[in-house]
Parts: sequence; structure tokens; C-alpha cells
Amino acid sequence: IYHMTFSPPEDEEILARLEQRSDDTEEKVKVRLEQFHANVDAVKGSYTDISVEVDGSQKPDVVSAEVMDSIEKALA
Repeated sequence: IYHMTFSPPEDEEILARLEQRSDDTEEKVKVRLEQFHANVDAVKGSYTDISVEVDGSQKPDVVSAEVMDSIEKALA
């Protein structure tokens, strides 16, 4: 997943293949985000016995390590 401002692809070939949703406007994103927040608790409730919460605001290598640790513990 790329973000054209914060995480654009470095490869020109990949850049040429990227497509953006026609409805990727600020207004539409706000609506989708509101819908997400309205429904996330109901969905999370279905997975409480198998879910792990990871703080995604940490550095990527820390998040990755936490995810991998969680997977390894689940498989053990």
C-alpha cells in the first residue's frame, strides 16, 4: 500500500501501474471513517478470544516484532 505523499513507490514501473479510487475524496474518506468507527466495536467483539492489540503508532520494526511475537505465541 502506498501513500503518494508519505510513502510513494520508489520504482517508476510500480508508480506507472498505480490506480486511485475515483471516490478517494476527503469527503468520502470522512464518511468511510465514520462508518468504521460506528461498526468497529461490533466486529472486534466477535474476535476477542483470538485478537491481539498492537500499538501501530510505534516504529514499524517494533510493530512488526510485536505482530510476529503474537503469531508465534498463537502457533505454539
